[in-house]
Amino acid sequence: MAKDEKNDVDERKEAKSFENKPSTLDPLTHEELRLMYDRASEAVLFSKNIQWRSVGSSLVVFGAIIAIDVFVPAGKFLATFLTLLSIVLATGVVFVLVMYQWWQFNEINRIVEIEKHFSSLYIKIRDIKDRRDGNLHRYTLLFFMCAVVVLGAVVTNIVIKQTPG
Repeated sequence: MAKDEKNDVDERKEAKSFENKPSTLDPLTHEELRLMYDRASEAVLFSKNIQWRSVGSSLVVFGAIIAIDVFVPAGKFLATFLTLLSIVLATGVVFVLVMYQWWQFNEINRIVEIEKHFSSLYIKIRDIKDRRDGNLHRYTLLFFMCAVVVLGAVVTNIVIKQTPG
C-alpha cells in the first residue's frame, strides 16, 4: 500500500471514529464567550488595519518630506528639521507597529482561552491551521512593515542630504 493510500485510510478511520462533544457551558455563558470571542476578533482585525495604515501613511509623509526638500529652497535649518522629522516619524511608527502587535498577541491569547470551552468539532476545525504558522506569518509581516518604514526614512534622509541647498 502506497504512503498516500495509507494516509487516506487513516483519515477515513479518524473521520468515522470522531465524536463531537458539545460545549458543556450553559447557554448564557456560551453566549458571553461568543461575544468576547467576537470582540477579540474585531480587535485583532482593527489592530492589523491600523498597522497597515501606519505604514502607508508614513510612506506618504516621507514622500511629502522629499517633495518639500526638492521643491522648496531649503537652508540648513529646513534640511536638519526634515531629517529629524523623518527619524522621529520612523521611530514613532515602529513603536506603534510593535504596540499593536502586542495588543494582537494579547487578544489572540484571549481567543485561545475562549476556544477551549467550545465543542470538540470547533477545536478540530480550528486546529487545521497550525498556530506556529500563524505566528510565523504575523511576525514576518511585522518585521517587513518595520523594515519598510526604516528604509523609507533612510531613503528620505539620503535624498535630503543629496539635495543641493
